[in-house]
Amino acid sequence: MNGVLNINKPSGMTSHDVVQHARRILREKRIGHTGTLDPLATGVLVLCVGRATRIAQYLEAGEKEYRAVMRLGITTDTLDSQGSILETKIYTAPDEETLVNVMRRFLGTTMQRPPAFSAIKIAGVPSYKLARQGKAEPNKPRPASIQAIELTGYDDPFVSLTVQCSKGLYVRSLCADIGDALGMGAHVTDLQRTRSGRFSLDACVTLEELAAMAEAGTLDTAVTTIDEALAGFPVVSLADAEAELVCHGNQVPCPESVANGNGGMVRLHDHTGRLLALARADEMFLRPELVFL
Repeated sequence: MNGVLNINKPSGMTSHDVVQHARRILREKRIGHTGTLDPLATGVLVLCVGRATRIAQYLEAGEKEYRAVMRLGITTDTLDSQGSILETKIYTAPDEETLVNVMRRFLGTTMQRPPAFSAIKIAGVPSYKLARQGKAEPNKPRPASIQAIELTGYDDPFVSLTVQCSKGLYVRSLCADIGDALGMGAHVTDLQRTRSGRFSLDACVTLEELAAMAEAGTLDTAVTTIDEALAGFPVVSLADAEAELVCHGNQVPCPESVANGNGGMVRLHDHTGRLLALARADEMFLRPELVFL
């Protein structure tokens, strides 16, 4: 099988656990995911299967959306409810206007410090493993951006919010930072990814549904083709001579319709509409980065 699956990850499983289950169901070793979800978290986990593993980096770069619930007044070592409590504070409950104003401070691009309990590798070792051994050093801040953040519910001490953000943002860290900005601390009690790029929660399948499809021989209904998965990139149709060059990894002239000078990605099709390659477009050339034939 070659394509992309949109899986609704259950709480309590790691992203790697989901990949392992999918490998057994599909009897396919070449499966990877496009962005780790915490064990606590549920929702959209995009799996690339077979030859589609080659496009994982392009899918992972897409915008993400989350729904989260945070609890005010308590901080934990993992920044969520699965960790050990570090501090409990007595506080005066903020009003909704205060919450909204503080949240808005985090809009835009920022440098965020990933949690110690995360999958980031330090000298080849996942940070969470070091944290469990008490050896974790503070992770270096990384750039991330928040396009939108909205308060969707408030029943002290629980605050519900939605976040639209870039790759690399940790909602656990965001909620902890909001709690610190309020002066009372906070941790995440519930987290759900509702969108990753073009893949949304309402189009997910569960692992149980995937297994049933495999048994019934209807897996094709759950698979997004490589071309469809890359639909966010514009298409350039090539003449036969150019298609031949691209299939051998050669650059071809860039048409004025997509020449933008900023290195944007495009899909290259032959005259039949078949996907040939993913290429980077500049003012002069289409330069193939991935050739699929």
